Amino acid sequence: MSTEIKHLHIEIYENDMNLLSQIEEVLEPDYLDSLTVPKLKDLFNSRIIPELLKVSHPVAAEYIFGMSIGHPHTYVRYRLIDIVKNWLPYFSAVETIVRLTHDPDDLVSFKAIEICGQEKIEESYKLLAPIIGGASKKVYSPNKPVGLGAQKVLKSLIDLLGTDDPEELQLIENYYKEHGHLFNRYDFEEPIPNELLEEFCKKEEEGMILIPGGFFTFGLDPHQVPDKTFGWHDAIPSRKVWLPPFFIDKYPVTNEEYDEFVEYTKKNGHIFCHPNEPQEKDHTRNTFWDERFKPDHPVTGIDWYDAFAFSRWKGKELPTEFQWEKAARGEDGRIWPWGNAFNRNAANWCAHWLNYTPESLDEWREGITSFSEEFPEEPIKRASEFEKDEYVSPYGVVGMVGNHWEWTRSDLLTGREFHPGFSNKQSKHHAFAVLKGGSFFSLPGLMYPSFRGKDIPFCRHNEMGFRCVKNIPIYTLRKAIGKPITNTAIY
Repeated sequence: MSTEIKHLHIEIYENDMNLLSQIEEVLEPDYLDSLTVPKLKDLFNSRIIPELLKVSHPVAAEYIFGMSIGHPHTYVRYRLIDIVKNWLPYFSAVETIVRLTHDPDDLVSFKAIEICGQEKIEESYKLLAPIIGGASKKVYSPNKPVGLGAQKVLKSLIDLLGTDDPEELQLIENYYKEHGHLFNRYDFEEPIPNELLEEFCKKEEEGMILIPGGFFTFGLDPHQVPDKTFGWHDAIPSRKVWLPPFFIDKYPVTNEEYDEFVEYTKKNGHIFCHPNEPQEKDHTRNTFWDERFKPDHPVTGIDWYDAFAFSRWKGKELPTEFQWEKAARGEDGRIWPWGNAFNRNAANWCAHWLNYTPESLDEWREGITSFSEEFPEEPIKRASEFEKDEYVSPYGVVGMVGNHWEWTRSDLLTGREFHPGFSNKQSKHHAFAVLKGGSFFSLPGLMYPSFRGKDIPFCRHNEMGFRCVKNIPIYTLRKAIGKPITNTAIY
């Protein structure tokens, strides 16, 4: 493994996995069954739980999450819930707690149900509400079911929704049914301790730019939408949104960087891939065989799973759409990274390689379908070609408009964390991830930063790329504020 690839976070992961291998030897069902109840409890209290609390890498923690779901010993699953809770609201910890609400043993499921309410896990709503037929009708008329489990679910839903008033519950339930998520809460600051923020902001992350925490304008008002050719209604209205500080890559990930990740995965396996990724996935980009896509060009031809896995391999994350848009537009509500008027020279879009500006949808469609293996000679550009001061974002982030779409980790329908492979099959929840920025195929109506593109997580196109962010870990934020995170732009 080269020095460049041997990141510190990989060393932390390897140390954590060595610790977990020792713990797994103790968790053999036959051995646990041989212990008396007092000895079993003492083993967990004195050794197992304290050791597992030392695990600090999220990918290693997911091995614990897997044991909490699949271990054959009920008491093991029951006690490991405490470790999972410690990682909330990290996406895979959320998924694990929600899955455990349907554990066959109520020792486990009741505890998970309680946590969903206490921690206000929104993803649990669509699985818990159907158990009792919704909360609003059950507050004063329990009907059926009427056992302890039903009351646990009702209590959890009341905690989650924040009220036991039937009319308010009905209002919330109707909103969820229409929108697929609970009410948005963007416009307030989470009480994160200053020392944690200051420590984070003092860091220097190579090749990344610090985006300060605070409020910014997300979205546009209808009269600001610069081009209404394409679906624009989910880009409005403008909203006041607060985010904690984060670092974002100055440039998009390149083919050369991405190909290093692919080689690592071929040698070492899918260690950093999404837990719900299709098995034995080939991460090779589909532009690998097209010589027009050079090593120092932004990577394209990758899907959401590819982008997610690369980000974790680098010890980073995909940005949320809120983070991406703030990095692109700044705080002042400008329409484009450079201002309020489109600059045709500030981005690589279809007019550049077509050598004309399409004047109608039909002309645009006819033009971009002329794309082939030979034409154009250079469809994508190096990000550095758009590094002039008048082209970059207010923070100095380069190449955020045109050239290639950028994957985010936001769900198109809910605006929350994207959970591919973890959905209610009766709904369309979590079907699409949000894409931002437009591409070399785009017209201006697809490129302004507030436009919300979309695609399914396993779809690859030669116009899709990404860049990464570094955050204060979300479970660290949760621990620091001492209560559930309720600013929905963060989760």
